[in-house]
Amino acid sequence: MTSTYKFAGLVAASLLAPSAWATLATYEVSGPDAATIIATRDAFRTAVGGGIIAAANGSFGGLRREINWDGVPAGFADPNLLLADFFNVTSPRGVVFSTPGTGFLVSANAGGATPTLFGFPGDFQPFSTQKIYFERS
Repeated sequence: MTSTYKFAGLVAASLLAPSAWATLATYEVSGPDAATIIATRDAFRTAVGGGIIAAANGSFGGLRREINWDGVPAGFADPNLLLADFFNVTSPRGVVFSTPGTGFLVSANAGGATPTLFGFPGDFQPFSTQKIYFERS
């Protein structure tokens, strides 16, 4: 089985007054390696504000906010649950997660006791080699 790298994003932009209809722009790409999706990913980043550079944690100043799962420390990664407000309090990005399930997991780092990618078989190929997000039901 071949690995495919994927990125998808959706941007809603109001072209007129706030009460007017909004337009949607979809960014979607897939390819055999991470390099094939970078241009589309960066176009999405630019569309949501701030170009390809995210604002510093907690200092948004009108720039886009970006969650980087790679930055989640081991203590908040699998087998431990990620705190719902981790990206609002611990590493401020302005988001709080909620789920009807039992919590959220971020995959463990390579080389540790917990399998990376939640122990899924090798046919799952993430864009980043470590730290992906999973909602546990």
